[in-house]
Amino acid sequence: MYLHRVKFAFSATVFALLISVEVGSAQDSLKNLPEYSLPLLRDKLVIAHCMTNIVRFKGHEMEDSCNPKYYSPTGNISAPFGGLTQVNVMADSLLKNASLDEAVEFEMRAAIRSGIDGFQFYYILGSKSWDDIIKAYFRVAKKKNIKFKFTFCISHPGGRTEADKIAEFATRINNIMDEVGRDNLHWLRTPDGRLILYQWYGESLADIPKDLEGLPEAFYVARAYKKLADAVNEKFACVFTINEEISKKKLNEYLDYFPATWIWTLAYRQDNYIGKMVAEECKRRQRTFTGSVFGDFYTSKLLKKGTWDMYHKVEDALKAGPDSVERKYLVTGLSYNFRKLLEFGIERNVPIINVITWNDYPEGHHLAPEVNHNEGFSILLNHHKSLWRNEPSPYADRDVAIVFFKKYKHTVKPHPYNLPVVNFQEGAVPESYEDSIEVVTLLPAKARLKINRHVCDVPAGLSTRKVASAAGPVAVAVIRQEKPTVHFITPEGITESPYRTDRLTYTFSSEFDAFYHDLFDGFQPIYSTEYNPDFMVTADSEKLR
Repeated sequence: MYLHRVKFAFSATVFALLISVEVGSAQDSLKNLPEYSLPLLRDKLVIAHCMTNIVRFKGHEMEDSCNPKYYSPTGNISAPFGGLTQVNVMADSLLKNASLDEAVEFEMRAAIRSGIDGFQFYYILGSKSWDDIIKAYFRVAKKKNIKFKFTFCISHPGGRTEADKIAEFATRINNIMDEVGRDNLHWLRTPDGRLILYQWYGESLADIPKDLEGLPEAFYVARAYKKLADAVNEKFACVFTINEEISKKKLNEYLDYFPATWIWTLAYRQDNYIGKMVAEECKRRQRTFTGSVFGDFYTSKLLKKGTWDMYHKVEDALKAGPDSVERKYLVTGLSYNFRKLLEFGIERNVPIINVITWNDYPEGHHLAPEVNHNEGFSILLNHHKSLWRNEPSPYADRDVAIVFFKKYKHTVKPHPYNLPVVNFQEGAVPESYEDSIEVVTLLPAKARLKINRHVCDVPAGLSTRKVASAAGPVAVAVIRQEKPTVHFITPEGITESPYRTDRLTYTFSSEFDAFYHDLFDGFQPIYSTEYNPDFMVTADSEKLR
């Protein structure tokens, strides 16, 4: 049972005045508090980063960089780029007439099917209307008895003063918590009742003085979050983010003031993955290391060259022109990075696996239903989750095959829309690794695997096989006693002549029909067929059987 919390009412103005008053020099009363070593959770959970505003319902479209109306290379204003987006979100057409409550119910049920237990909401300054979306998630989860957890992810709160930023966040968070109930069982809390609060570049909440008075920057960040916690009458268990390579010294400064950490999109590298050092230091310091996983990273969004500044509106990108934009890319090695990060988290018995992300379609690391990613990464998550939680695999009773590929080799130059793609970080593997067709099998017993014309033996359990990328759709079959137990041909194909830049990973599997069956009443999935125009779904088709 959560501790009783006394409500305090602060206006934003009065509160800003109160917390702007500093008495004397900085006093370090936050270092190495006993609560930093307490457990984060009783039960292991998969928590996904959710882009709060990227949800489709009547009157609310997807943002431009993931809006399917800019997916086609022709017939829309983004045609000079060959289409702004490389993602085609299934929910866009399926939920265009849905209410907000219907839309968030779909998001939760789809996430649960993907192996996700809760969302940490991307939460920024100046977007008060998003609070209504968060309230809807709580409302529907309670009404429909959907077992799902929620919390905030305070994200890049730059600009303005610390007092002003805390005042805005406090006012909004209090409004949400008072409406949905502070003791609502859907809040993501520690066993002792603290609200687990995520950060993403969350350091900028704090005013960090030039004269640190002998204290690390981490102290000032922790102090700012303590002020925010006090303003919402909560105790926080803050999960600070690691967004880049971090030194052991800086890591330990943060571990002095925070109970837990998570790593954003740093690729798994066999010999020098930063997570190894971070996990070891967390263990030594009795802090919580939480696992993170992402399967892909390729931005549909157009960025100003040499920056991460995004053109939020397609009209702004058009004004800048193709010569002024670029996309970002990280080599994840088809399913390699996803599998290895899951294995890493399981080996360290982490209490939380963070999925990056549920629905950030513009950055291309989404698990939510979309015609390129489909269900491939979700199947891997479900399988590894069962190992992590020591539960039976949901696929233990049947053969499963999942294919992963890029639509063209990395050396091929698209024409006529060849927008620059910048590898912004060292990848998980060399880029040439992705010039392959990769098939992951989950089998109860050994079998033969056929990938196009290539045949090989595969053992029971999880196994991966790769063959060279080849033009055309990909045929996959699992064979026993000369008969296929699983057989499918991908709706999408591989091309030697791409018309536009597109480094998104394509996945498809033998579970496609079962995965999307009855996701909600009337759900009819759609397909990517850019380089396989002859694909058709018919009642007697062998393509999906």
